[in-house]
Amino acid sequence: MAIAASTLQYGPWSKGVRYDQPAEDLGTNALYTMTNCRIGQAGEVEKRKGFAKFNSSSLNSDATITAVGQVTLAGTEKTFAIAGNKFYDITGGSGTDRSASITITAGNDNVFEWALAGSTLVLTNGTDTDSITWAGGTNNIANLDDDSRFTKGKHITYFDGRLWIGNVNGAAYQLWRSSVGDITVWGSTDYYNFDHDITGIAPLGNALAVHTDQGIHILTPTGNATVPYSVQRRAPAGTVSGRGIVNLPSGLQLFPRLDGFYAWDGSGKVTKISQALDGSRFWESLNKAKLNLVHGLFYPTSNEIWWFIPYGASQATNNYVIIYNTLLNCWFGPYTAMARDSSALVDDLPHAGGFDGHIYTHDTNDNDAGTAIPAAFETGAPPPQGADVRVRWLYARHYFDAQSSAYDVQVVQQSPKINGVTQALLMGEAFAVLGSFTIGTDKLGGSNQALYGDTDLQGWDNSTQLKYTNNASDEPFTFRRVNLQYKPIGRLRRRKIVGVE
Repeated sequence: MAIAASTLQYGPWSKGVRYDQPAEDLGTNALYTMTNCRIGQAGEVEKRKGFAKFNSSSLNSDATITAVGQVTLAGTEKTFAIAGNKFYDITGGSGTDRSASITITAGNDNVFEWALAGSTLVLTNGTDTDSITWAGGTNNIANLDDDSRFTKGKHITYFDGRLWIGNVNGAAYQLWRSSVGDITVWGSTDYYNFDHDITGIAPLGNALAVHTDQGIHILTPTGNATVPYSVQRRAPAGTVSGRGIVNLPSGLQLFPRLDGFYAWDGSGKVTKISQALDGSRFWESLNKAKLNLVHGLFYPTSNEIWWFIPYGASQATNNYVIIYNTLLNCWFGPYTAMARDSSALVDDLPHAGGFDGHIYTHDTNDNDAGTAIPAAFETGAPPPQGADVRVRWLYARHYFDAQSSAYDVQVVQQSPKINGVTQALLMGEAFAVLGSFTIGTDKLGGSNQALYGDTDLQGWDNSTQLKYTNNASDEPFTFRRVNLQYKPIGRLRRRKIVGVE
């Protein structure tokens, strides 16, 4: 009697990518690798959107963008950037130099942190003696009238009506606070000394989180004018990058350490969230000496945190993006071709400053400023009948969203014992078949209609893996699942090893 074919379904891939596990140990809802792809809210795999130049003309002779952001000043929304040694108002995409005679030191590592202190933007980079301020409008920037007792602050935030500056020249362990409502007044005793170097500061709920390389401290308002804040050490080892701290609406604070990304609720619990990135296939390939340059942003429209990272043992600047979906609790990426020195949410979209005088608007089209997006993802390879059962692979049925034009995604079957062949899967309307839809997953109607197409499988093995690639411009894709058809054919032979006497 003939053995009926069985089905192994890969996807939806709601667990994202897992770089910490071999392909055979992954479940059907996780991916082995991804490049320039993302996970949608239903677990579908999509080619990432591209980016476009925000400013058509480069700033300051192609200088590195060490700060970018958007704030409301004097009732007007303003977008700003620092390019090399110049400060620009780039509202609307054109750059107006507002530097005057203020000294700004250029350099890829001279990155800025900034805070909106009431109606004043304040920026500092830990290199220049004075922080700088901007009131918006047609005003030029100015030096902050702070205090001669501290200079060259690395970290800055605004909390409880005060400006806070930490890790100052000659006292990396010191945190200063301004007077309430006046960022130009600094009392003679308005500072705190911590037991280790400050690596980042950021509000967290009704308190201020102060990160050091050995702990996280909380400053909580007391209501006492004489001792306005209590200081408590709440958690071990804080962030390695102040610009990498990201606060979520849920009250969690997320940040990078040398061994991955962590989440903290403000109490004593610090939880690692990036186990999926562990190991030689990803995290160990980062340049740990440059993790202090990591910067991140929360993209609420997609429930995503974007962290810009230095991928490569000798990579001196951030060149990749790795993304954490806060709703699905999964990772995806990396996004490549992302050489960016600064980032912020501008007009509700991720914007990032390049090393070429340009700010880039991300998640906006299907090419990278006119260049093709090379995208790929690989499924896991879980044995459908267990590691000891060999199966005959028959064919794969891929379910995907229709696109506005016909083009191919390449699919290759691969495993240690199978030399698969690459086949083209057409993304056009021709494959539409009614009756094969999953309610709540697939879309009906227009160009979002769910389609399927088949590719052949071959060989005999206990498992197999599929890799999808498309390296063209303006050719998006969305895959929802794939069903692999196979027939069990018997247990794998075990070779008995006989000793020689």
